[in-house]
Amino acid sequence: MLLLNRTLIRMAKGLWGWIIAITALKLATLVGTAAFAQIVSEFLGNITSPEMSYSDAGRAVLSALVTAVVVLVAELLIGEAEYRCTAKARQSLRTGIFSKVLELDVGNIEKIGPVSAITSSVDGVESMQVYYSKYLPGLIYSVVAPVYLFFRLRDVSIIPAVLMFVVSFVLLPVNNIFRKHVERLKTEYWSSLEDLTGYYLESVQGLTTFVLFGRDGDRTAVLKEKSKNFNNKIMDVMRVNFSSFLLTDGLIYGTVAAAAIITSIQIASGRIDFSSGLMVLMLAFGFFGSVRQLMSATHSALSGVAAADKVEKLLAIDTSRPYRPELPAERAPYRGIRMEDVSYAYKGRNTALKHVSLDIPRGEVTALVGLSGSGKSTVAGLLMRFYDLHHGRILLDGRDYISMTPQELRRQVILVPQTVSLFSGTVAENLRIAAPSASDEELMEVLSQVRLDEWVRSQPMGLETPVGDAGGKLSGGQKQKMGIARALLCRAEYIIFDEATSNVDIDSEQEIWNCIHQLAQTRTLIIISHRLSTIKDASQICVLSGGKIVQRGNHRQLMEQGGLYRQLVEEQESLEKQGEKVVRYE
Repeated sequence: MLLLNRTLIRMAKGLWGWIIAITALKLATLVGTAAFAQIVSEFLGNITSPEMSYSDAGRAVLSALVTAVVVLVAELLIGEAEYRCTAKARQSLRTGIFSKVLELDVGNIEKIGPVSAITSSVDGVESMQVYYSKYLPGLIYSVVAPVYLFFRLRDVSIIPAVLMFVVSFVLLPVNNIFRKHVERLKTEYWSSLEDLTGYYLESVQGLTTFVLFGRDGDRTAVLKEKSKNFNNKIMDVMRVNFSSFLLTDGLIYGTVAAAAIITSIQIASGRIDFSSGLMVLMLAFGFFGSVRQLMSATHSALSGVAAADKVEKLLAIDTSRPYRPELPAERAPYRGIRMEDVSYAYKGRNTALKHVSLDIPRGEVTALVGLSGSGKSTVAGLLMRFYDLHHGRILLDGRDYISMTPQELRRQVILVPQTVSLFSGTVAENLRIAAPSASDEELMEVLSQVRLDEWVRSQPMGLETPVGDAGGKLSGGQKQKMGIARALLCRAEYIIFDEATSNVDIDSEQEIWNCIHQLAQTRTLIIISHRLSTIKDASQICVLSGGKIVQRGNHRQLMEQGGLYRQLVEEQESLEKQGEKVVRYE
């Protein structure tokens, strides 16, 4: 019954004041209820007595009203305190989870998956906050309340007091029989929810593809099956909860009935008076009210505990990065980026890079080409320090990568990914993600460099033009240009283009490549591209295969050497010629 989860306790910082306040208000309500029961029972017990005067009756009624008002105010304050505790818990938990997510970096985000992060920070928090506002105050209250009521009733009628006191504590281990089963079901519930959420999100994102190939019906069928499975998990939990409440409520009502019978016998035999018996009956449910509240909160808190287990896995991820600022820079540094005998393997997969050594000269263009899975994007990820090396080292202008924090490094090396992420808001807001203090003139300057300034000026709202949800109001080419403009605002010397034109139309692709060629005059570029004709002018071209650099040189040299590069170029030229024939035929 005791759900003292270490993760939830550790994350309760700043909430204990509210938890104690809720508990104290509950106890105040209990004391007020006991006082009200005593006043009413004495009044009703003596109402026919000739000794009771009108003034005595008036004082009794007034006392009962005052006590009732105090209890009402305490109940209202409990609701307010629970609301405040809930709001504080949501804020605190989400801040802790989001802070951890932001520490994870790309490599660890790929491990846990974005869906897990979403369910932990949204649905998980909604479940965990009940633990603080309901369960922990209820746990403390359920221990204190029966003890208090026992001492209030022991001098009134000891036998019913002992009976109810014992049963109130027996209920907890009885209910614990069901708890373990519910815990297992709650874990399955969260796994099913995460599975359903991930599948639904993936389905929405790929809806066009499914409709295009006529597979939306199959997807719908699988989604229905997953929804049915999730619904079954919910029903399983509800069935166990119902069985638990059926047993515990049976014990509660049976005990209250037994107490009523014992009290009636004592009244009939003259061992206690009517008012004392009435007080016992009025407070009988008070013995079990605290336990019932705790059991109700327990079933809700179990979802929070199950969610906390997922959050614990998230929080337990080691986000520390190798950092050795004491490493000295080279006295005669190489001007550029140097990879020395670098190896890297993704967890659970084959080695992605094998003893790669590569010099990227400052002020020049370096292109990385090769078949899919050859290691090109892994090189980009290592250069951005999304991952840490397993072997070798990388130097930036003579400084070892691990002598700099990732944030410091990324002020000098920036990436334009294959798919640029834009966010709901304006053009200016999306650009200022890279430079919050950038002026409108600076924004228009970088837009001019990517040839997007004329489009912005043509919009009635200019830089304040909304881009839509995820940039939905912009074309694919405009999104990529926005990504390049954002990278330019960073003023980084080294810019990595990872298949930056693979998702745009031919006209936009040509415009973007014209922009990239212009940037080559002022920046150091590392280009990963499937379109080999666009990287012919690169200072050096490195050909990767199987995680190794198998060829390097400029375009002319590599064509003369033959090998994989020449094969790739000739195959692509052949495909492009076939495409031109098709266009002419049409």
